[in-house]
Amino acid sequence: MNIFFKHILLVFLLFHFSLYAHKGEDHSKSNNESLVVSTTQMYKLEEINNKYFSNIKPIFEKKCLDCHGLGSKKPWYYVLPGIKHMMNQDMSEAKKHLDMTNGFPFGGHGSPKEDLQAIKKTVREDSMPPWQYKMMHWNSKLTKKEKMVLNKWIDKSLQILNNGGNK
Repeated sequence: MNIFFKHILLVFLLFHFSLYAHKGEDHSKSNNESLVVSTTQMYKLEEINNKYFSNIKPIFEKKCLDCHGLGSKKPWYYVLPGIKHMMNQDMSEAKKHLDMTNGFPFGGHGSPKEDLQAIKKTVREDSMPPWQYKMMHWNSKLTKKEKMVLNKWIDKSLQILNNGGNK
């Protein structure tokens, strides 16, 4: 089977199983915890965001932001009928869950602490990206080093949110 037909088969499978990416999670709940932010909390979030931009965003740009960010890099099969619509829906759903477009704190339905805990769980369980994305993007899985850097940032960020930061 030549490479073109393999890609068409993979795109079909991607389209067919795309509904399972977020396992039917309910994104209708809104969390108002972050609406009122104290000055102290703002300093904590700023400290975490500074580390995010210097250490974490480069990892997320390679591995996560296609769906959880602006998604400016589109693959060749994006233009195929039906695929573009399906991918747009998947990216929209991903951003409802966790929108990393504007840095930390992330958009979506979780508080900053919940988002960090969710990312930590996702890294531990190796549950992102979804397998149908990995089929077409073989290098999208986090490396051991990237996981270590993410976990260190998450642990430090949770410590800052719980106890206070350097400010």
